This record gives sequence, C-alpha cells and structure tokens, in this order.
Amino acid sequence: MDKAKVNFVIAIAVLVVFCIVIAGYAASLNSQLSAKKTKVMQLNDQIAGLNTKANGLQTQLTSLTGQANNQTNLANSLQNSLNAANAELGNLKAAYAGLESKLKAQISAETLQPAASEAVPAK
Repeated sequence: MDKAKVNFVIAIAVLVVFCIVIAGYAASLNSQLSAKKTKVMQLNDQIAGLNTKANGLQTQLTSLTGQANNQTNLANSLQNSLNAANAELGNLKAAYAGLESKLKAQISAETLQPAASEAVPAK
C-alpha cells in the first residue's frame, strides 16, 4: 500500500473512532436528559398534588370563615335579644316598684279612713 492509502485508512479509522465517541457521548447526554425529564415530571406531579391540597385547604378556610361569620351573627343576635330582655326586665321592675308603692299608698290611705261601721254619729 502506498502512503496515501495508509493515511486515508488511518483518517477513516480516526473518523470512525471519533463518530463512535460522539455517538456514545450523545447517548449519555440523551439518558441524562431522559432522567431529568422524569425528575421534572415527578416534581410537576408533586406540585400538582400540593396545589390540590392548597385548594382543599382554601375551600376549608372559606367554609370555616363562613361558619365563624354565622356564629358571630348568631352571637350578636343573642346579645341583642339578651339586651332587649334585660331592658324589658328593667321596665318590669320599675313597673312593679311603681305598683308596689301605689298599693302601699292605697293601703295606708284606707287604714287612715274610719270604717263605715265606725262612722261618727250626727248631732
């Protein structure tokens, strides 16, 4: 073989080896990329799960806030009813005290007047 053919064979062999190395490197990068894609998909699934939980918690929070508002409204209503009952009780106590004083006045007025059988005889 002459020198040109040997150089050509060596160049082809070097190119074949270089192509094999490049193909191996590409396969390695492809497997790394696949692993990263798998990890990204797992992380996306975890994020989706966390978002679902967050939405559930938001729904619970909204429900609990509504319940708290209802209970606050009920407590305010009960307080207003209690205040009205206390005011009515105060009015009834005042009316009772007024009636009691009128009754005492009437009793004392009747005891001061002589009875009909004790009437003073006419002159």
